[in-house]
Amino acid sequence: MVYIFLLLMVIATFWPLPTGGRVYQNNIRLRTQKFRRSWNGPEQNTGQNYGGWLMRIVNVDGSSICGAAYYSPLLLITSANCIHPYRYSLEGTSVEPTAFLSNCENIFGLIDTVYTPEEFKYLGQYMDIAVIRLKRPIQGKLTEFIRLCSTPIKTGMKMTAYAWGFDSLNIVVQTSDARNGSVTVEDPKECNKKYRNLYKVSKTSFCVTHPKKPTDCRYDGGAPLTYGTELCGVVSHGPLCSDTSQPGIYTDINLVAKFIKDVEKKIASGKLVRSLLFQQKFQKYSLRKSSCEEL
Repeated sequence: MVYIFLLLMVIATFWPLPTGGRVYQNNIRLRTQKFRRSWNGPEQNTGQNYGGWLMRIVNVDGSSICGAAYYSPLLLITSANCIHPYRYSLEGTSVEPTAFLSNCENIFGLIDTVYTPEEFKYLGQYMDIAVIRLKRPIQGKLTEFIRLCSTPIKTGMKMTAYAWGFDSLNIVVQTSDARNGSVTVEDPKECNKKYRNLYKVSKTSFCVTHPKKPTDCRYDGGAPLTYGTELCGVVSHGPLCSDTSQPGIYTDINLVAKFIKDVEKKIASGKLVRSLLFQQKFQKYSLRKSSCEEL
């Protein structure tokens, strides 16, 4: 009996931690499979965060540029409109997670390349999606991926929006901590009426009703929209929180998923190679020091 007990103790000690848990045993590697590290919903989060998949893109001066969603070891998803002004000057631009085990963690990723569809036109809503390729996977024991949407978007659906406030500086104080809130998918015909010819919902986008109070509005460029445990939208070009009578516009992930998966496949097959531009310059930013380094 004692032998069996000791054997069970040894097995428990060396048995690998469950990959679907809240705190992962290892950092993400190039070969980490998405399904082994997918977000399982808010109830699986550790600490005060919305999941290890929620990211923000940060300029060299520390200011937020766009929201983003971590999709696979080297790929993030954001809005093409949001990242477009910065895509050719990415030196020092980084991607930072919103979930940390402690404030002493200094985790970030560096951008290699930005891919957008040929059909996309700046300030247009059609095919407003960008796939960001990282130089290496983002570290962190809470860092994880989010699945692409598998549910068709329909009027009346309740979804969760995320934002930091960097596109609503006149309304709320910007913070490095994300906020979230519930929004409802609105009928596109009603949306177009409310826009009064200022905007028009494209074939790859949909609209949501903002909360009446501007301070409750969650709407930053490239910020994600989730339904259940899946990424179903990203903030597109449209009205901001200063006028919540106008609905928010999101790119429908269902309708751009083919582009995202095509980029993923071409990278895996070697058809899309890494950018060598700024590669040596980026190395100096990989040596950032944590403010808690000596603790």
